[in-house]
Amino acid sequence: MKKILLAGASALLAVSAVTAYAQDETPETETPDVDVEDGDTPIEPTAGGNGAQVVRAQGDLLEQATDPETGEPLFDETTGDPIMNVVGTQSTHTVTTPSGNINTVTKTTDLDGNTKTTVDHFRPEKAERPARAERPEKAERPEKAERPEKPERPEKPENAGRP
Repeated sequence: MKKILLAGASALLAVSAVTAYAQDETPETETPDVDVEDGDTPIEPTAGGNGAQVVRAQGDLLEQATDPETGEPLFDETTGDPIMNVVGTQSTHTVTTPSGNINTVTKTTDLDGNTKTTVDHFRPEKAERPARAERPEKAERPEKAERPEKPERPEKPENAGRP
């Protein structure tokens, strides 16, 4: 029994350490402007039918191509549209609850296979509750009348006819 409790406690500590490590943010260098090609697919309420709305989106991360010599953005000569290069993929999973909480998980993978996952939580401020109405003061109870003293019982004889 003791071993099971120790194993459970150590497993709990290991899971919490992994979670804390995963939430650490590392400072990043500047990232270029990246567009995401949306492919939103709304899903009917799930999560046990509690009314939560789930939206999943997947798309390619696009970056405008630049001239390797000058570093200037490149444009299509015929249409004038910018030339875009695929630099990775991104999938987003957003859950909106009936109470207004929004949880978003974004998973980004670059062309080298490096994956970065970010989790955002938004919880709206709750409306302040109105102040409780004051209760009216209770009327004071009248003092109880003193009980009359009980008459003293006569003492019993020690062996009153008992064998």
